[in-house]
Amino acid sequence: MKKAMLFCVSLVCLIGCATMSIAAPLDQYATSVIDVSSKFSETGPFSPAQALGAPNCVAYGDNAAAWTPVPANGTFEYITLGYLTPVYANGAVITETYGNGFVYQVDALDITDVLHTVWTGSDPSDPGFPVDFTVSWSTTPYLVKGLKIHTDTNHNLATWEEIDAVQLKGDTEAPGGTSVPEPTTMLLLGLGLIGLAGVRKRLSI
Repeated sequence: MKKAMLFCVSLVCLIGCATMSIAAPLDQYATSVIDVSSKFSETGPFSPAQALGAPNCVAYGDNAAAWTPVPANGTFEYITLGYLTPVYANGAVITETYGNGFVYQVDALDITDVLHTVWTGSDPSDPGFPVDFTVSWSTTPYLVKGLKIHTDTNHNLATWEEIDAVQLKGDTEAPGGTSVPEPTTMLLLGLGLIGLAGVRKRLSI
């Protein structure tokens, strides 16, 4: 009986270690352009690729290092950006560098390519200097691999509306504290179970 109890305790400890949360908050900038409604240029200055990576526009104004949708006025445009590590998302930081205050909706793109609207509202960002417009929402129960940012080019008739960068905020751990074991952890779990099976066999002899 004691041998059986020892085996069960060992098994529970092994499984517990294998599924132990190793998650941490993860903030990351975009690494790819998934989709875009319009672009001032295909590549180079003002192109969608200018919204990738960390902010690099140091001053407010028409800047070739930011994504610029076209036309300057009268339409609703969007850009969908991808991120290296899917996360359970809870927010975004949109760096606006010209015509600030133009974001009206943010959608999260899950790993099955389904879009979910996670934020709608009024963007209070003031013009005159670059602004990190931060939006937040309840942590998604699904993994997010991209963000779709909707912009109103009619927001300021005297400017273009430009985005320098978009940061995705989230967590590698699912809401509720559970996380999926990494492949190496699952391998260790399997080897451990095989070892425990051998121990149980020897104890039963």
